[in-house]
Formats: sequence, C-alpha cells, structure tokens
Amino acid sequence: MKKFICPLFYLLLSNCLLYSQDFVLTGTVTSNEDTSVAFANVQLMSVIDSTLITGTSTDESGTYQMNKISQGKYLIKASYIGNESPLRRITVNGDLELEPLVINENGQNLDEVVVISQKPRLERKVDRLVFNVENTPYSDGDVWDVLKVTPSIMIMNDKISVKGSNAVGVLINGRKINIPYNDIVNLLSGTSASNVQSIEVITNPPAKYSAEESVLINIVMKKNIVAGYNGAIYNKYVQGVLPKHTVGTDHFFKGKKTQLSLNYNFRHDRDVIYYTDITNFSQDDGSISTWSAEQEYLSNNKQHNLSTFFDYDISDKSKISFTTITLWEPDKSRVYDTDTDLVGDSRWSSFETLNNATREKINTSYYLDYIQDLNTEGAQLSFNAHFTFYEESDSQLLNTTFFDTDRELAGENQFTTETYQKLNLYSLQGDYLTPLGDASTLETGLRFAGIASNSSILQQGFDRDQPGIDPSASGIFDYDESIYAAYTQYSGKWEHWKLKLGLRAEYAETEGEWDMERQSSERNNFQLFPSGSIQYTPNDKHDFNLYYFRKITRPRYSSINPFQTFQSTFSTIEGNPELLPATRYYLAGGYTFDDTYTVEVFYKNKKNGLGELIFQNNDSNLLRFISSNLDQETAYGIDFSLNKNFTNFYNSYVLISFYDETFKFNNLSTSNQVSLDQFSWFIRSSNNFSLLKDRSLTADLNFVYTSALLSGNSRFDPFGAINLMLRKTFYDKKLSVSMGLEDIFNQGNQLNTRNYQDQNGTSFKRGENRLFVLGLRYRFGNSKMRDNKKSKRVDERNRI
Repeated sequence: MKKFICPLFYLLLSNCLLYSQDFVLTGTVTSNEDTSVAFANVQLMSVIDSTLITGTSTDESGTYQMNKISQGKYLIKASYIGNESPLRRITVNGDLELEPLVINENGQNLDEVVVISQKPRLERKVDRLVFNVENTPYSDGDVWDVLKVTPSIMIMNDKISVKGSNAVGVLINGRKINIPYNDIVNLLSGTSASNVQSIEVITNPPAKYSAEESVLINIVMKKNIVAGYNGAIYNKYVQGVLPKHTVGTDHFFKGKKTQLSLNYNFRHDRDVIYYTDITNFSQDDGSISTWSAEQEYLSNNKQHNLSTFFDYDISDKSKISFTTITLWEPDKSRVYDTDTDLVGDSRWSSFETLNNATREKINTSYYLDYIQDLNTEGAQLSFNAHFTFYEESDSQLLNTTFFDTDRELAGENQFTTETYQKLNLYSLQGDYLTPLGDASTLETGLRFAGIASNSSILQQGFDRDQPGIDPSASGIFDYDESIYAAYTQYSGKWEHWKLKLGLRAEYAETEGEWDMERQSSERNNFQLFPSGSIQYTPNDKHDFNLYYFRKITRPRYSSINPFQTFQSTFSTIEGNPELLPATRYYLAGGYTFDDTYTVEVFYKNKKNGLGELIFQNNDSNLLRFISSNLDQETAYGIDFSLNKNFTNFYNSYVLISFYDETFKFNNLSTSNQVSLDQFSWFIRSSNNFSLLKDRSLTADLNFVYTSALLSGNSRFDPFGAINLMLRKTFYDKKLSVSMGLEDIFNQGNQLNTRNYQDQNGTSFKRGENRLFVLGLRYRFGNSKMRDNKKSKRVDERNRI
C-alpha cells in the first residue's frame, strides 16, 4: 500500500506550480447618465449560443468581479430592473478590466432573459458528457423520458445502463439519491423535466463520491440568476393501451439572501404488460414437459412527489442549503392473471392463477449542506448530512385452479402473503478543498454512511398437498451496514492538459440476522479505489482522453432478504443473504476531432457481479428469480459518435457501439459453471430541429436499435424504436405545448432465452411501447429585480 500511495502524493505535489488558465474579469456598471449602478446583474455568456456561463452583481460602488474565467471569447451584459446594457463581445487572454457597461434606463423592460438560440446538445468534458435539454421538446415531459434519449444511456426493462454497466447512481444537483432503484424510477417518472437544465453522464466519478457506482447521472436543475418569483403549472397525458396522467406545479423564488424551489406533482398511472413464458422441463425418464404461460399484468398506481430546495447565504463566505425529496405511494394495486397450458405432463392439462396484490409506500429524504469559503482564494470547507426514511407494506392473495388431463377441475391452491420493510439510511460527510499554486487543486474528505433495515414476511393458507416448494411461513430479517471512507482527489489544468487523480479508501461492516433459522452473518471489508482521467487538447481541432477506475457494488437490503415469495404457485422471487460484493475495473481511451467526431476503445472486467438470475427447477417445475453473483463479466469494444450542427436549425447526435462480452456463472441446479459469449452492437440517433423564424417550434426525432445482447443469464433478441416529439411555444414562451409518439412502429417488444445445460426457456414481453404523449405547461411570474437590495453574489455552485 505504501508503494502505491507515495508515488500518488508525489505526483500531486509535483503539479503545484503548473501554469493556470483561469483569469479575473473586473469592471463597472453605469447608467446612461454616467452614474454608478449598485446591485446590477452582470452576465457572462457563450459567444456561440448566448447561454449563461456565470453571473455576479455589482457592489455599492457599481463594481463587479468574476473569478476563474477560462481563456476564450464571450458575450457580456448588465441589467437592472429590466433595463439592459448593449451586448458586448470580449476576448479573455489574461486578467481583464473592461470599459464600463452602460445601462439604458429608457430601454424596454423585460420580465426575463429569453434565449432564442439553443445550447449545444452535447458537451464533452474530461470526466463526463453534458446533455443540455433546456428548450427542447422533452422539457415538457418527465425526467425519465429525458434519460431515455440522453446520449450514452440505455434503458431496457426500466433498467439504466451506461456502456453496459448497470452500476449507475443518480444525483440531483450533485446530491446522491439514496433510495431503492425502483423508487428512483418512480421519482424520475414523476419529476418535471422543465426544471432540468442538463443531464451530466459522469463516466469517471470523482473520488469524493461513493465507490459504489461506475457511472453517475447528475440531474442539474435550473436556478434563478436574478431576484424575483416565477412558477408554472403543467399537465402530461400519455395514452397507450391504458391512460396515464401527471399534473403538477413548480415555484421558484430568489431574494436578497435566499433561494427557494418547490416542486409538486401527482401521477395516476394505469399500465398493462403481456408476457408469454415457455419453459421446457426435463423429466427423469428423459422426456420433456412444456409449460406455456400467458400472463396479463395490470397495475393502477397513485403517487405524490414533493421536492424542496432552499439556499440561504449566511454571509459572503458561508451558505447553508436544505433539500427534501418525498415520494408517497398511498395505493398501488396489481393483478397478475396467468393461464398455463401443459404438454407432456401426466398430472394436469392446465392451471389458472390469479394474483391480487396491493402496496403502500413512503420514501422521504433530507439533506443539509453547509459551505464555508476560507480566506485563501478558492479554498473551501463543506459539510453534508443526509437521512432517508423508507417504509413499504405489500400484501397479495394468490389463488390457483388446476385442471386434470380430461380438463376437469382437479383442485385449488390459495394463500396470502404480507411483507413489510422499513429502512433508515443516514450519512455525514466533510470535505476540504484548497488550491495548490495557481494551476491545481487538492480535495480531501471523510464520510460515514449507515443502513439499518428491518424486513418481515407472513404467508398463510398454503395447501401443502399441492406440489411446489413450501414457502416460508413467517420470518424477520435485520440487516445493518456501516461504511467508513476517506478520499483525496487532485485536479490540474495547464497549457493543453487536464488531469484528475483520486484515491478512495472504504471500510465496510455488514451484519445480517434471520430469526427463522436463527442464522446471522458478519463481514468486514477494506478496499482501495483508485481513479484517474487525463485529457490532452493540443488545439481547437484535436482532443485525446484516457481514464481508469476501480469500483465496488455491495449487496443491498432489497436483494439480501432471504424470503421466498410467490408470484404464482410455480414462480418465486428470492433474495440471497450470501451475496458477495462486486468489484469492477474499467479502462478507456478516446480521440475527438473538431468537437464533432469521437472514437473510444474500452475494456471492463467485473467479478461477483450482482443481478437477478432466472433458473428452472426441473424436479418441481418451478421458475426461480434469484438474486445472485455472476463469477465474472468481461467486455471490450469500440464506440463511434457524431455530434454536429449541420445547419443553424438542425443538430444530430449518433452513437454506434461494437463490443464482445462474456458472462460466467454457476448453474444453480447442476453447480456447473456456464459461460455465455455474445458479440453485440447498437446504434442511437437523436436529431433536433429548430423551426420557424423565432425558433418557437422544435422537433426531436430519435432512433435506437440494439442487436442480440446478454443480460444476467439470459440472451435478448434484437429490438428497436423510433420516437418523434414536437414542441410549440406561445405568448412569449409562457405557454408551451408538446406532442409526440414513442416507438411509432411498435418494435420495442423483447424476447429473451435461456438455453444451456438443463435450462431451456423463453420469455416474451409485450409492453405499452407505442405511446401518444401530450404535454402542456404555462409559466407565470417574473425574474426581474424588485428593489435595490439584490444579493451581492450569485451562487454558481451545485448543491453538493
């Protein structure tokens, strides 16, 4: 360990004197009568598309200062109570003092800054991709819809993956959302995308974040740059086989020292999915019994989402932030109606199962942040505390009717299941950031995180004369996890190079206790997680990058519960308290030409990968969905991407990926290792059009196709989809209407197979792929300053 750490810190210290490319911009704001204007807004914008880069305000003497401005060309202007200075083009090659920005007090008052041209759809940075969604048709939808069209993100069966990895964490304004994955899907499905400025796909997460995820998706919300109030009401209607409806409201307020954002919506979803499962069970005499199951899954779900973001500037150097995110699901009903035909079975010809299930759930999280700027320019101390409370209760009534080979009633099987789970998640983190000379920074921190989970199950009424595995009658499972972490992270930028290096150490203690079998297990684990990114940009045309990381995924409470619950008499869902942590290694390098064409090669290796594997039990004719470890997953491949503005109204993004992957795991029934290999490829294309003279009509045409691929112990057939979305704004962009079709040709149905050793089955999923979407949004209020008491500085940091 010492041999590794010493070179790392030597490299950190050796870069302290590297030359900086960040400069200071100063100036004054005056009126057309040559008097100073105090507390005026000053905005620095991109010369390409007029999008805001940073902002500040003048002090009592009308003077302003902007720090850490990179070399380049910009637009700058000042505004006060709706009056503006002429837009000025500037070039920054060093510290710069500008001529006064003169505000015309007789100019036209504006309620808000209206940007007609749009941001570049995709920006590539040293460790992430930034997908700008503001002013696109998808801003009238929900965040989940936006993720479906975000470059590099693939969503299949409501599972997010990036570059083939499902170890993806979700952040909102830099804060990790510490809730179960299914609730993240529900939360994002009910969160309005109109509040989203951009989606950051962080392909090499900094060391300050947990080592759990290979990729982080940071949802960057909009902020009020100027004082005032504005809000919106919105409505989204989706029609598939069944209708779905979301209604909500957003409110933003910025005052002298405070900034508040409040978002609420109510969703009512009705969904239907059809499954066809065919399983060929091998009999002892060598014959095959084929079970063909047709299932209709209906769900009716009502859900409330409430989120609040509050910032308060205690002083010029200190700030406190409070965030709360709550998801309440008071009522979700589910009906599984399954008809199964049997061929080659001597007992029955068929059986019918009706599973009526209900669920209630609440999931609420609280975050408290404190940031203190130190006397040294750029130095900062911050603290974050977090707490999440999660409670869920499920119940089901399962009834099965059997018919003999003469199709006469042969018997019934009925039982009930009640499950309950309560979770407390909490964490505390402290971070220290300091500049090292003029060109680099060092960040270090400590973190503690804990999970306390309590789960119980009660199953009654099972007819034990009927075949099938005897379910757990009752049980309580307690699980506790404590993680202690420390990290150091270095960032340097000079001349044509950018460098990020990080090292994170984590020590984890886990303990599980199951009262049903009087079993308990304890594990202690210490590991190091290095990461690094380097970017070389010799000129505006060429860009090279290389990055590496090692990560871990620990089994979570939802997958380690040892209970066996039945979805039907011959289909179970099972946790596994013996799961091991998964470790992942990733290495990639790429080249970008003219910010347009990119090629990247990659290699990844995962050990003890976590997933839900499907196994058939040929002795009891049972399908078991079990949380399991895969022995090893390896993949290597190459990506090609294009991001180009072909005209001033047409932008296109295309990604083509070719890769070969191998999955190795143990077959549960034979205890023999299975190796599955698959060469796969996929293509994604997003095309954005800005139409009409005022750009008030936009259109997005998106296409995705993936060849055969592996997931868990299943092989999926090819599938694809084409989506079209239109958006029109009215009344100075106060009203927007969006309309579109998802999966126009209904090609998103998915077939997967399991065919190896004694496993032989297929599953065909037919969901509501073709959807008609209609969204309405109306904005009100204004963003202009109301008095002469505007805050002296504008918060440009994400809530960490």
